Amino acid sequence: MAEQPMTKAQWEQVADELKSYFCHVRFRYQDTVISVRRERDGESRTVLAVYFDDKWCAGWGRENSEVFNPLTRLFWCEKKKRHYPSKTVAEIERALGKRQAKKTFPSLHDSFIYRLPFFTSSSVLVRQFKKADGLMFINKREGV
Repeated sequence: MAEQPMTKAQWEQVADELKSYFCHVRFRYQDTVISVRRERDGESRTVLAVYFDDKWCAGWGRENSEVFNPLTRLFWCEKKKRHYPSKTVAEIERALGKRQAKKTFPSLHDSFIYRLPFFTSSSVLVRQFKKADGLMFINKREGV
C-alpha cells in the first residue's frame, strides 16, 4: 500500500463520520494506529477520544513526565492554564503594586500547557490532524 497524503474527499468522509454518534475512525501514522471514538463525558455530553494502538495513558500528554509520548503533540488537544486566576492576580497587584507583585511572584502571569486525548468538536480534531504529514486514513474494509 503506497503512502499518499489524504485527499480532500477523504477528509470530508472523516469529518462526516466524526459527527455521527457512534463513530470509530482509524488512521495510520508511521507505525502507530490512531483511533478516534466518540465516548460519553458525563450524563449528556460526548467527546472524541484519541487512542494510540487502542491505548492511552494520562502521563503521555505531560512533557516533563517520564512516560511522555511525542505523538501527543500532533494528535491530542492542547490546553493552556494560568498559574493564578485573573481575580487573584488583580488582588495581588492591587495589594502590592505591579512592581512588587512581579518581584514577589515571578510566575504571576505565567501559564502551563498540557495535552488531553479528548476533543469536544470534530472540526477542531480534523483541523489539527490535517497538520500531521504522512497521516493515512484506514477504511473499515481495508482493516489494519
